[in-house]
Amino acid sequence: MEGLESFFTWSEQLRLFLLSCLFGIPVGIVFDLFRVFRMLIPHNKIAAAAEDLIFFCLYGIFLMCFTVTEARSEFRFYFCIGNFLGFALYFVTVGSAVTSVLRKIIMFIKKIFAMIFRPVVKKFVLICEKFRAFFVRTLQNLKIDKKNSKTPLIDNGDLLYNRNNDIKKNLNIRKNVKNFGSSKGSKKKKEKGHV
Repeated sequence: MEGLESFFTWSEQLRLFLLSCLFGIPVGIVFDLFRVFRMLIPHNKIAAAAEDLIFFCLYGIFLMCFTVTEARSEFRFYFCIGNFLGFALYFVTVGSAVTSVLRKIIMFIKKIFAMIFRPVVKKFVLICEKFRAFFVRTLQNLKIDKKNSKTPLIDNGDLLYNRNNDIKKNLNIRKNVKNFGSSKGSKKKKEKGHV
């Protein structure tokens, strides 16, 4: 009674290796999609590292699916080697041509968008500057008002804003206020041309 053979024959292993080489091409296409995304939106090192991590996670899922569907869930290291060879072949031939064409197209599109949106951006920046100046001025006025509100009123009985029940004092204060405009200091200022 013959059971299922658990080992791959040479012909099955060769077929799996060639399939893994062939399936390296879609891996290269996905990598090119990530490269195009990086061309469209500039990234810092952390974002690029996160994208690389996502790419390798996707590759791991792809490799697991390939192993389950084609190799009876038996992983072989030459699957990775075949994927790498297919990826390298795509990257050196078609991938470099596609990337250079896409780079030119993206640069052309960026120039068109820059020409279209440059006036809009300039107007937006001018509006933002006016709002910023308004808010800065308002904040400075609030600071001055806060500082002035902390200054106490002078506690002097001769000034009008201090309330007294003494009527005679109030009358004297009113006389002092009337005489205040006709003092010698104000005459000298008027003679010199001061207001």
